[in-house]
Amino acid sequence: MNALPERIAQQRALAATLGDGWLEGPSCEPYATDAALIGGVALGVARPASTADTSALARVAVAHRVALVAQGARTGLVGAAVPDRSGTQCVVSFDRMRAIRAFDPANRSITVEAGVRLSDLNRVAAEAGLCLPIDLGSDPAAGGLVGANAGGSRLIKYGDVRRNVLGVEVVLADAAGTVIDALAPLRKRNAGFDVTQCFIGANGANGLVTAVSFALAPLERSSCAAFVAFASYDAALAGLLAFERAFGEMLSAFEFMSAAAVDCVAAAFPAVRVPFAAGDAACYALVEIATGMPGLDALLEERALATLDALANERVVLDAACAPAERFWRIRDALPAAVAQGGVPLSFDVSFPRGALAAFITDAEQWIAAAHPSLSCHAFGHFGDGGCHLVVSIPHAIAQRYGPLQQVALRGALYDRVVRAGGCFSAEHGVGPVNVAYYRKLVPAESRQLAAAVQHAIDPLGLIGRVRY
Repeated sequence: MNALPERIAQQRALAATLGDGWLEGPSCEPYATDAALIGGVALGVARPASTADTSALARVAVAHRVALVAQGARTGLVGAAVPDRSGTQCVVSFDRMRAIRAFDPANRSITVEAGVRLSDLNRVAAEAGLCLPIDLGSDPAAGGLVGANAGGSRLIKYGDVRRNVLGVEVVLADAAGTVIDALAPLRKRNAGFDVTQCFIGANGANGLVTAVSFALAPLERSSCAAFVAFASYDAALAGLLAFERAFGEMLSAFEFMSAAAVDCVAAAFPAVRVPFAAGDAACYALVEIATGMPGLDALLEERALATLDALANERVVLDAACAPAERFWRIRDALPAAVAQGGVPLSFDVSFPRGALAAFITDAEQWIAAAHPSLSCHAFGHFGDGGCHLVVSIPHAIAQRYGPLQQVALRGALYDRVVRAGGCFSAEHGVGPVNVAYYRKLVPAESRQLAAAVQHAIDPLGLIGRVRY
């Protein structure tokens, strides 16, 4: 059978199964590109309205050998949720599966379908003084959160998505469209191998996640925030440890920003006021302390000021300001757009043991300055969990000197430095078509072989996801 009749037969079978949940042609275009403008051409878009629909879709996909690409809100940055350019892959969008199946305030849990947005989930949870404490710069869908194992700004206190998932419901790509129901919202479940873990952080591979049970946390009722200038990245680490000693689990965020990155915000967005004029600081940190216990704001601020005074006496802190957290988060949230205004951004999402991060950032800045003196380096991210978003900016005036081949060479050289320093090339964005080559180069063969064996056992036909491990 040649390609065109085969595709027509696949489309007809999917259309007959999904009815008005099937899209073809120009209607597919909104589903073909993600937030990073990565995308391709879909065979069609399946929009199941239920787990039963998804199971039926899987049966047809197996019978007709249709590749399936699960898709949430398209907020990912590695291309894992959009089709390639072959026109042979079917996007499975969960935007019609947006039901809250169960909300149990006493158990501090919520069970939602894969298409429910994080903001909608938290609106429901907030009615009982609860939240899913995953703080991101986007509004992803529940299934996407699971597939990417998202981290975010509160990971230092609450962990990543994996730590907050109690269970999942998944449809497998087998002849029966098997539904794995592991949704029970149990915090203690030690009855053999935990199949849930096969799908968290799998980047849309292995199976189609149709629903998720999340653990919830109490909303924070008291808080204090400071914007702190540090003399060096090592000083920022000393500051992090000091705040942890002073506040323990109440330290909810420690977001660092290089001086160069903050200078970009001041230049690009004058209305976003930075508390300090440019000075001797190497970097800054947004420090937030918060607790679910009400009435402690004054006490938290008093202790924060005492901690800052002690660090200032040791010359660890150069300056600091306390204010409502929203003011400082505006600076942090403006960083990506501000840095992008200065040139073509090459973004890196890397992580290290916390004690190794300061040395790596210093090394990366020095290496860029020596090897690529026309480029600039901007670092920011979740210092408290060892994560760093490193952006190398290529000025527009010399962009032609850094075409695709030069960018690949630069990216590969920097990732080699990451691995040699004991870090990971993908801290929280996951693995997709954008970076799968680095996965195959930088992840040890033994780990890749085990991952491939698990993937083959669950999805032997290789029909689900953009990446084969």
